[in-house]
Amino acid sequence: MKKQTKSSLTRKLDKETSRIIRSYGSCVWCKKEEYDKLQCAHIFSRTFRNTRWDLKNLLPLCQSCHFYGHRNPISFTEMVMCHLGEYEYNALKIKHNSIKRWTIPEMEELLKTLKGIQCE
Repeated sequence: MKKQTKSSLTRKLDKETSRIIRSYGSCVWCKKEEYDKLQCAHIFSRTFRNTRWDLKNLLPLCQSCHFYGHRNPISFTEMVMCHLGEYEYNALKIKHNSIKRWTIPEMEELLKTLKGIQCE
């Protein structure tokens, strides 16, 4: 069996987290229920892997709200603060600002855990 690479695991983890978040069924901002048009939006940039696959860092947004959030970061942050609450937001921010170097076994374990999450 071929050994998985970090890049292949990254793609698989992105796909699984997106599946889970989109399964929520509606945009958390405007409440539209358009599963096929929902996007998995990151509160803190997906560039940083320490929170990239943290389900608390991900929100289902419709395309309009997702783009609006990128153009209006202050409004987006206010919406996130209402959605998560100040304590959870600050805990996520601390986690985001920490350094995390994922190993292949850790990524494989996370993928296994995410695949086990049943969506409605």
